[in-house]
Amino acid sequence: MASSGRLSPRDMVFLALLTAMSLALYTVESLLPPLLPLPGVKLGLANIMTLIALFYFPRRQVFLLVVARLFLGGLLLGLFLTPPFWISCGGGLVSFAVMALCRWVKTVSPVGLSLAGAAAHHLGQLLVVALLIGNDAAFYYLPWLLLWSVPVGLFTGFSARGAIRALRNTGKNDTIY
Repeated sequence: MASSGRLSPRDMVFLALLTAMSLALYTVESLLPPLLPLPGVKLGLANIMTLIALFYFPRRQVFLLVVARLFLGGLLLGLFLTPPFWISCGGGLVSFAVMALCRWVKTVSPVGLSLAGAAAHHLGQLLVVALLIGNDAAFYYLPWLLLWSVPVGLFTGFSARGAIRALRNTGKNDTIY
C-alpha cells in the first residue's frame, strides 16, 4: 500500500480477485439447498472473502467489496430491489460495520470477527424485516438465529483463517491492516 493511501496495482488486482471470488461464492451458495428449515441460516461463504480483505485492506476498500457483492449479487440472482435484496443488504452492511469496528482491536482473530459478523448479520436481517413488515415480531426469531450464528461463524472464521495463513506463506503479508 502506498503511503498516499492509494492502492498499488498489485493490491487493486488482489482486491478485485477477492470481490470476484466473493460474488462467485455468494452465487454458488444461493444454489445450494438450505442447511436447515430455518429461513436466514446460510454458511456465509462470501463472508470468507470479506474477512480476508479486512486483514489486508483499509475498511473503505472492504466496504466497497461488500457493496459490490450485494449489488452485483442482487442483479445476478434477479433479486435486485426486492425484499430479499434489502434483507441481504441489511445483514451484510450491519455485519461489515460490526466486523470493521472489531478490527480496531488488532488481536481479534478471523474466527472472532466471523462470530461477531454472523451474529450482526442476523440482527441486520431482522432489522430490515421489522421495517418491511412494520412491527417487531421478527425479533422473536433472533434467539434461533443467534444460536446458529455460532457454528456458521466458526466455519467461516476457520476457513478465512486458513486462507490468510496460506496467503502469508506465499509472501502476501505486506499490506496487513
